[in-house]
Amino acid sequence: MTAYFPLFINLEQKKFCIFGAGQVAARRIPGLVRHGAFVTVIADQIGEEIQILCEQHPNQIQVQTRSYQMGEIRNEWADYVLAATDDEKVNLEICRECRHKEIPVNNASDRTQCDFYFPALVERDQLVIGITSTDGSHKKVAKVSEALRNSDFLYGKKEEQENCSIRIVHVKPY
Repeated sequence: MTAYFPLFINLEQKKFCIFGAGQVAARRIPGLVRHGAFVTVIADQIGEEIQILCEQHPNQIQVQTRSYQMGEIRNEWADYVLAATDDEKVNLEICRECRHKEIPVNNASDRTQCDFYFPALVERDQLVIGITSTDGSHKKVAKVSEALRNSDFLYGKKEEQENCSIRIVHVKPY
């Protein structure tokens, strides 16, 4: 598997187009909005979770209730694309179109078709930690991110945080 380099980017006012409105989209949207992105969701049906997000962030999220149409993706309205429909063939077509137009894309149904990944995020006190794995182990990532979220290193007493000592979190292989 290709090793991806961890790179933090400024999403402030970047345009993120998400095709699909299921669980993947619902998990990704809050982080994108929290980091300043403008999100367009295109899907046949919009679930309650995404509708609530739209109500909470009306200036950052817009919804188009319709299917993906081949050839529609434009650089002017998509800096990044997430292909997260429930149809792997449609996701692949979205990836092909994005590659042709040189728009970075993440295919939620095929990690080999991703130009970028969404890491697990641990955010607290102006610290942002992104976690992913080179072997695609979601369990390992979840375990490490949960350990960091619950760590005294991040959430201990203020004096402990100021006198930071690095602790190594050991994760047993699966």
